[in-house]
Amino acid sequence: MEGNGGGPRRDSSRRSQQPAQRGREEEEVYSSSSSTDKAQEERLQRQTSNAMIESTDRDELVRIATALSQRRSNVSITQHPSQRQPTLEEIGENDASLNPESPDFDLHRWLQRFMGQLQEQGMADHKTGVVFRQLDVLGSGSALQLQHTVGSALMAPLRVGELFSFGNKHPKHILHGFEGLVKSGELLVVLGRPGSGCSTLLKTLCGQLHGLKLGQHCSVHYNGIPLKQMQREFRGEAVYNQEVDKHFPHLTVGQTLEFAASARTPSHRIQNMSRREYCRYLAQVVMSICGLSHTYNTKVGNDFVRGVSGGERKRVSIAEMIVAGSPLSAWDNR
Repeated sequence: MEGNGGGPRRDSSRRSQQPAQRGREEEEVYSSSSSTDKAQEERLQRQTSNAMIESTDRDELVRIATALSQRRSNVSITQHPSQRQPTLEEIGENDASLNPESPDFDLHRWLQRFMGQLQEQGMADHKTGVVFRQLDVLGSGSALQLQHTVGSALMAPLRVGELFSFGNKHPKHILHGFEGLVKSGELLVVLGRPGSGCSTLLKTLCGQLHGLKLGQHCSVHYNGIPLKQMQREFRGEAVYNQEVDKHFPHLTVGQTLEFAASARTPSHRIQNMSRREYCRYLAQVVMSICGLSHTYNTKVGNDFVRGVSGGERKRVSIAEMIVAGSPLSAWDNR
């Protein structure tokens, strides 16, 4: 009886060991497959990030980097040997990855270094948030005309009296009781059907109150700065990009972005550049990032003046906002 009882025990122990071995094999296969999946995902992410900039724009950025490297002063920097990769703060000006003439030139790292130098030597990284409480917005007249339709165009001759009407017009409530907080670095998405007041909310947060009136008890602050002071002293720090792209149609894309850069040029510029050189370099870098290098001498245009395409015109608006470098930006229907 003992021998018969011991046999099944040994068989059961062997059977219990087989599933355990299969489990370990499955875990090893799963871990190896997960590691390969992660490696493939990282490889795909690196490929997509490098493919964002086209070859022509990369050549333009390399040319800009070459021109900037010629202005670079010779600075001897002693580097301590280390096994880890150096950070952007530890990379010297004479590093091979920042030299466009070197085979180890890294365009992504050069762009990060270039933008870091802009922040260090003039373009400070301004950050701000916005908080609003009991936001009541009223509008009258043209502020209520959200979108022109065929019917509104046909009825326009019958509304001539509105242009010559006098007296107090009764405003209409567009927003009522809105409250919110948008911290620095956060993204707020405003969703709503046409006519619900999405554009009005964006305009109000950016201080674009043409034809709009705020309620008596509402408050809007930007890191402690009230809305009225923000409009009076820091108007360029909160910008609003409307749905329809409006530019000077006869100006070229390069002239448009260089003018936008000249309006926000700091007093202390990178590598002691002149004001004109700084505006040109900044415009060229942003145009290369946005894929607009081939449109430098092309007119922006509009519905009546032949110029860039509609998608390129929207990218011009985006590039103009990037050049402005405002800490608070609102985009309508992008």
